[in-house]
This record gives sequence, C-alpha cells and structure tokens, in this order.
Amino acid sequence: AICYPLHYFTKVKPKRVQVCVCLCWMFAALFTSLLLKNNLQHPGRYNSCIGDCVIEMNYIANVIDLIVTFIVPITVIIILYIRIFGVAVYQARAMRSHIAVVTTKVTVKKSEM
Repeated sequence: AICYPLHYFTKVKPKRVQVCVCLCWMFAALFTSLLLKNNLQHPGRYNSCIGDCVIEMNYIANVIDLIVTFIVPITVIIILYIRIFGVAVYQARAMRSHIAVVTTKVTVKKSEM
C-alpha cells in the first residue's frame, strides 16, 4: 500500500484478507492447544484446591512460546515499520525536490513543505 498504492486494490482482496485472518486464528488455537495438551489430557491434575487454575509448562515450551508469540511478531512489526519509514523518507525527499523546482515558479508556504 505504501510502495505501490495504485496496485493495492488489485493485490489485496477481501477474500484474501479473510483467509489470512482465519489462518492466524487457527495457528493461534493450534499452538495454544499444543502448549496446553498435557493440561487438556489430565484436567485438574495440578490443582491443589477447588477453583484453582494452574497451567504447568516446561522450560522448552516457555521458550518456544516466547519466541513464537512475542519475538517473531515484534520482529516482523519492526521490519515492516522500518520499510514504511524508508519509503516515507524517500517520498518526502522526492516531494522536497519537486517543491524546490516549483518554488522558482510559485511561492510555497513553509507549512506546505
């Protein structure tokens, strides 16, 4: 949408967005059910009193959970924002050079720049 705004609506269709959202939710449900598999197979096994809700996870599962649910998404978000920032800077420089050419013909206000 930032790099090629005129091609956005030809590449991003509502059906494709729905499929991506459904895949994300299915992946999240599958991943969570795998992490809680032991608790789902033996419900109440770790409860010490009535109403207690304890989830037992081993160290490897905690590390995988941290990587998959926090580190990977935040890395993707940072990379995408850096890309957007780079395109915005490029477009701002292009506009600045265009305004510099036009200012010889027409005066431009500082707020417009």
